[in-house]
Amino acid sequence: MLGKYSEGEDYKVVAVILAGFFYDEQTRMIKRVVAEAVSRHYKVVFFSTLSDFFYNDLNAAGEKKIFDAISVERYDAIVLMSETFKEDTEQLALVKKANSVGVPIITVDKSFDGCINLAFDYGDAFREVVRHMVEDHGYRTINFMGGIPGNSYSEERLAVFKEVLSQNQIPYEPERIYWGYFWEDPTEVAMQKMFADALPMPEAIICANDAMAMTVCKCLQEKGYRVPEDVAVSGFDGIEMERYNYPRLTTGIRNVDEFIHMLFDIIATGEYKSDENGKVLIYNKMQLGGSCGCTNLEAVHVTSEMAKLKAELIQQIEYQGNLNQLIVNLGHAERFTDIIEAIPEYASPLRYKTFWFCANTDLIEETEISTQSQKHVYMADNASYTRSMNVLRYCNDGEKPKTDYWKSMEFGELIPDRKRQLEENDFLLVLTMHMKGRAVGYTAITFDLDLFWFTAYAAFITSFRQLLEMQKAQMELMRVYMCDLLTGLYNRNGFYQKIQTLLQMAEEMDMTVISMDMDGLKHINDTYGHAEGDEAISALGSIIKASIHHELAARIGGDEFLIVFVGKDIEGRTEEIVELVNRGIRSYNETSGKVYDIHASIGVCTNHVKNHTLDDFLKKADDLMYAKKYLNKKERGDI
Repeated sequence: MLGKYSEGEDYKVVAVILAGFFYDEQTRMIKRVVAEAVSRHYKVVFFSTLSDFFYNDLNAAGEKKIFDAISVERYDAIVLMSETFKEDTEQLALVKKANSVGVPIITVDKSFDGCINLAFDYGDAFREVVRHMVEDHGYRTINFMGGIPGNSYSEERLAVFKEVLSQNQIPYEPERIYWGYFWEDPTEVAMQKMFADALPMPEAIICANDAMAMTVCKCLQEKGYRVPEDVAVSGFDGIEMERYNYPRLTTGIRNVDEFIHMLFDIIATGEYKSDENGKVLIYNKMQLGGSCGCTNLEAVHVTSEMAKLKAELIQQIEYQGNLNQLIVNLGHAERFTDIIEAIPEYASPLRYKTFWFCANTDLIEETEISTQSQKHVYMADNASYTRSMNVLRYCNDGEKPKTDYWKSMEFGELIPDRKRQLEENDFLLVLTMHMKGRAVGYTAITFDLDLFWFTAYAAFITSFRQLLEMQKAQMELMRVYMCDLLTGLYNRNGFYQKIQTLLQMAEEMDMTVISMDMDGLKHINDTYGHAEGDEAISALGSIIKASIHHELAARIGGDEFLIVFVGKDIEGRTEEIVELVNRGIRSYNETSGKVYDIHASIGVCTNHVKNHTLDDFLKKADDLMYAKKYLNKKERGDI
């Protein structure tokens, strides 16, 4: 087992896993976690996704591979923001792995066995809000805007509402319960129903979250009701948009600072106190605003904020246009290197420091279609990433962005030069790269929290993935166009495309053409069937591949093969290849167990490239091959 990243260091390294890093709430969480980690001299690696798996589709299948990118044994602790994910299978597998290697794992707001389960105490904070409305303000005719019927959070808040009413001798009226499903549009429908009902208008409306409370305020004001003078309103959960509401909401807010402080205390000491349900509770806070009748908080200056948001939106639209142009320009790139070289231009506006693309070794053979050899790809223990990774690094240090080309790295090292990078940076952000639900690598990035463009990075990663998919698809199409599917060698199209490049580079060199024709293929087809004939051709193709290194080999017809290569003093290599092919044929005949043997006639032409055409080489090699074929037939008594 590999050692921990913190081994021999004076800091601990913590993995934090969450969905949707680019959402405002998650971005704020990341910043607060980093601030606390820095104060304690910890390092944090954030693993995140672009989706929460709500739609359990092909994209989600690829996004879930982020969990396989986490080498759990190498961290001092793992923090799983479990409520941010809507599907638990991968989370449970991660918990099992962490438990097996003794790494503490902490979940937040969704409990799993084998974990330290932290939970925000929404019930007590909501109880405080309801009591404030009932006991401090004296409201007694109260409507309740619930979330989703049957949802645990919604039902918990409804139970608290009933409890406070009962404690204050206020009758519970089921007809004053409405359902806004935690979102704006259903809340508007519920409000129209409330206006249409024959019930007297309430003194107050208590809402199960802020999104519904803001919609309730809007609907009341559109009908001419004042908030709070005519109808008071309260919300819950303290979302970012509440800052723009007028009046500001009385609401419950998550005590994020206390949560993060408690989280790192547990990591540092291993000590915690859980309730009877096995949860470590974080008590939330009530925020008093003007919506209930208390002194109003200062709302964000909407005009200036709108101008700022408009500028950001324009910038975002412009950047998305640039990414669209990237797809148009490079969607049909002939070489993977074309994409690599263009990335710095489109990534630099993100204001990152260093960006790594850690690719599985089987992703793409740079600039070439690999047809000449069987490639063995060894998978890491997680089975999603190859044991060896090809790493591409981009540096954006204020001058012209620089690109470092492929560098090999073992999976589990996270990034090359990890030790120095963790010394210089307090955190990394890691995202998976996937195609059609299959992991092809991951990205890691360092950046300044105050400068980094989180939302644009999400858009960039989406475009980068799309480019890789298009490149891979094009490579597969070219493989079909240029590759013989039976043998894995080049076909006639591939041969003539590659040989032109070879000839242009080799005018002052010698070239060898080895022409090869299988003997007796018609007899095998007629006697044993075409399936056996295909197997015989495939066997000869395998023998040819095993006999060459970087030479160009092709099946240009039914039983016709060519091997071509250039260089200086290549006669010895020519004889070696011919001998290896003949030896391979003899070995196959001795061990295959077939009732027939395979044979091949071989002709060779070696000459200086200059002043000779390709047809000269091919004709000379063919003539010698056919002469050899005649002698072989005569030797076997076929003629």
